[in-house]
Amino acid sequence: MKMNKIAGTWELSSAELHLNKDAFPLFGNNPSGSLVFTNNMRFNVIINDRDVPKFNNDDRSKGTYEELVAATQGALALYGTYTVDESGDFASQQIIGSTFPNWNGLHRSNDQLKLQRKENFLIENLYLENDGLVIIKW
Repeated sequence: MKMNKIAGTWELSSAELHLNKDAFPLFGNNPSGSLVFTNNMRFNVIINDRDVPKFNNDDRSKGTYEELVAATQGALALYGTYTVDESGDFASQQIIGSTFPNWNGLHRSNDQLKLQRKENFLIENLYLENDGLVIIKW
């Protein structure tokens, strides 16, 4: 089996958007999430803001406009496949599906998304077109 330095289950530690010299928390001040990289080269990500208020109705399809907007802005999930290079480091990802539909079918190379294992953490750097940077620590 090929060496794989990122396989495993990772718990979200922090998620920030960096624009210019400012940093903003993504998914609120109390984010939660899970990232799984399987040995058979599949991945899934779930991130949410634990402080999004509960809906007033137990049927999520009957949420108010405000509840639905808050829920959409406070959560992200995606899944797909990934590759590693000969050293076992992250090389690319192919998103099969996402709660953000613009990412369905998206391929990201190591130029756009960098994942590096540092001690017990996995650090994710996602470079944005507006010169922004999303830094997620798992």
